[in-house]
Amino acid sequence: MSLSPFLNNLLTSYQAAPSADNSQPCCLSWESPVLILGYDEERVGSYTFPYDSQATLLAAGAALENILRCCEDAGVGAEVTLFPEGEGSNVYAKISLEGFEAVTNSVLPDSVAARHTNRHPYKKGAVPKRLADKVENFGSEVGVNVKVVSRKADIALIAKQVQVASEIRFQTQEVHEWLEKSLRFTAQEVERGDGLDVETLALPPGGGAFLRLVSCWSRMKKLNRIGAYKLLAAIDSAPVRNAPALLAISASDSMLGGLNAGRVMCRAWSYLNAEGLACHPYYVISDQLERLKQDRVPEVLTGQAKDMQKNCQPLFDLKGEQTLMMLLRVGYPKKKALRSRRLSLEKVFKNLSDN
Repeated sequence: MSLSPFLNNLLTSYQAAPSADNSQPCCLSWESPVLILGYDEERVGSYTFPYDSQATLLAAGAALENILRCCEDAGVGAEVTLFPEGEGSNVYAKISLEGFEAVTNSVLPDSVAARHTNRHPYKKGAVPKRLADKVENFGSEVGVNVKVVSRKADIALIAKQVQVASEIRFQTQEVHEWLEKSLRFTAQEVERGDGLDVETLALPPGGGAFLRLVSCWSRMKKLNRIGAYKLLAAIDSAPVRNAPALLAISASDSMLGGLNAGRVMCRAWSYLNAEGLACHPYYVISDQLERLKQDRVPEVLTGQAKDMQKNCQPLFDLKGEQTLMMLLRVGYPKKKALRSRRLSLEKVFKNLSDN
């Protein structure tokens, strides 16, 4: 059956949500009047983060936020049940819609349309305090802490931890091989609609060729003997060090915490983009913290990871079971960014409704 303009806009909103390495790990099903948001094990289970990882929960939360934003904008009621089959299931949420049939004129919410990643250098101008103050309140109702960092000394300390986390990443075979699978170098690869199009990475001349060279783990392992991981980590962390501001999102280290953090992340990111600011996500610290908890950091690098963990606690005001979920570089853009593509709708959506 054909879908109404509202449902088509809702699906566009869902597709526009961010995800780690543009992996788009979620799938959406429609059984009128209920939407089912879940993890697409068959499509992504073998090459990216599992269903219960922080990265995937952030993506699911962001998708849920965009869906609910579209409903709110159109005046459609949405009753959400989180983890309806328990936290051991691939289903994150069921959203029961009310009054969607009456919506005849639907447009994509401005905040959803505005959100994007910009990895280019930013202008030096400060982020206005009124915007920083507003986004810092976005997560208060769901236990998510949003912290805007603008002091240069604090930014430098955080950039150092990004560099340490990146050094660990570039020496870890599993993580490096995931990156290799995510990169899209040719037009044919980009056409698939997922992964990281190297043209969106704001690389310097020759950067794409160099990235292709080091994307192979066997070559990277050899280059690491002469310190390649240090060079790459320094390059990776430099934009953070030069950032006008950083936005840190932390929450309880749980599935609900990750899902709520994803919602708040998407809300803050969309709001800042709509206000003319650019955002660039950095997940590397969060990833290494989660891997440390799961004993998946190589033994020789565990000491570095534990030091990083200790240093992050005061930097991000982490208390109890809280962990850093995401770090965003924020500032006014110098140039527009090429947007990442998305998978075709038939790959991420199923219409199960008989009506």
